[in-house]
Amino acid sequence: MTCVVLKTFLILSSLVSLIYSQNCKWLRPQQENLNKEILQSFNQMRPLGTSSGTCPQNTIMVPNIDDLYNISQVEEAAIAARDVTNQTIRFYKRNHQKLQCDEKAWERMEKLLDYQQNLLDDCIPEGAENPQFQQNMSEYFILLQKIVNEEVDTCARTVVQVNIKRNLQLAALLSSRMRRKHILKNIPML
Repeated sequence: MTCVVLKTFLILSSLVSLIYSQNCKWLRPQQENLNKEILQSFNQMRPLGTSSGTCPQNTIMVPNIDDLYNISQVEEAAIAARDVTNQTIRFYKRNHQKLQCDEKAWERMEKLLDYQQNLLDDCIPEGAENPQFQQNMSEYFILLQKIVNEEVDTCARTVVQVNIKRNLQLAALLSSRMRRKHILKNIPML
C-alpha cells in the first residue's frame, strides 16, 4: 500500500514538472534574444561621459557569487532568474537617478525585465522557492545598496553597475543552459 502511494506521488510530481516545463515560455529558443536586449539596454543606461575605468584596489569589496548559479533543475533556474530580475528592478527603481542612468534606457530595461518576469512566472509552480539563493541574492543587493548609500562617485557607480551586469549575464547564461537542456531532452532519439 505504501509503495503504491509513493509511486503515485512520484509520478504525479514528475507530471507537474513536465507540465510546467512544457508551458514555460522562458525555455523557448526565441527568448535568447530577450537576454541580449536586456544586456544591451543595461549597457545603454551608463551615464554619458563616464568611463568604466578601474577603481583603486581594495576600496570596495563585493563577494563573488558565480557559484550561486550552479543550478541544474529548470524550476530552480527559473526561480533564480526571477529573483535576479526582481532584485534588479527594485534596485534600479530606487537608485537609477542616483546612479545617473539614462532614463529612456532604464525604462526600456524595466519593460524587458517585466516581460521576462511574466515568462518566468509560467515556469514556476505556485509557492515554489529557492530560499538559499534568495537569501544570498538579497544580501548581495543589500551590499550594493549600502555602496550606493555611502558614496555615489564614479568608482561606486562602476562597481555597482559591473556587479549587476555580472548578475544579469550569469542569469542569461543559466537561462541558455536550461534552454539547451530542455531542447536536448525533447529531441526524439533515432
